[in-house]
Amino acid sequence: MKKCMAGSCAVLLCCSMGVTAWASDQEKGDYHATVNGVPLTQPIYENKDHAHMYPVRELGELLGYEVVWDKTARNATVTVGDISAVMTPNADTYTVNGEAVETGAAAELQDGVLYAPSRIFTLYFPVAMQNVANEGVVITGLDAEGVETVTGTVKDAGNQTLVLTLADGTERSFSKEHADVNLAEGLLLGSEATVYFHTDMPQEAIKIVQPQTA
Repeated sequence: MKKCMAGSCAVLLCCSMGVTAWASDQEKGDYHATVNGVPLTQPIYENKDHAHMYPVRELGELLGYEVVWDKTARNATVTVGDISAVMTPNADTYTVNGEAVETGAAAELQDGVLYAPSRIFTLYFPVAMQNVANEGVVITGLDAEGVETVTGTVKDAGNQTLVLTLADGTERSFSKEHADVNLAEGLLLGSEATVYFHTDMPQEAIKIVQPQTA
């Protein structure tokens, strides 16, 4: 199948026991994010591996997730619905629903706060993380009020527009300029995709999800 490159969107998370242009380790706090309209108070940053890092507990709890720190195992478990992920400092192996996965960046402890790369959240959790000019990182829970969804087959994904063919044969167009796309390598023409959008902005995709393949 052909591929159309999609605009990428990054995200970050953090858990305390304690985006997309990002700050270095020395520039934490220069960038900001909101979670369902609420400002994230802990800093977000880009680490030495250029991963975008968020505070797990604050982000998770603002999204309504359960975040539990295991003092003995020294790891955090983040749970929402039937999704559960175990995050361990200094390890780029995460356990998602019992399966080991990698993101290319390890979770990190910074001043007693556990941070995890945005990719673990954008791939496996029901959340959209968008980098929007003049607004910083806009993080939206996909179960938030006013978020709708539609599924169809990708007909076109050129430039900043996504065209889906729905089951009834009709077509639906979306701007994907700021969308969080789960597959970084691009949108697959002819594949199924699910688009999330705000009710009051039905032509603006906030997240585009395609099935992951091995």
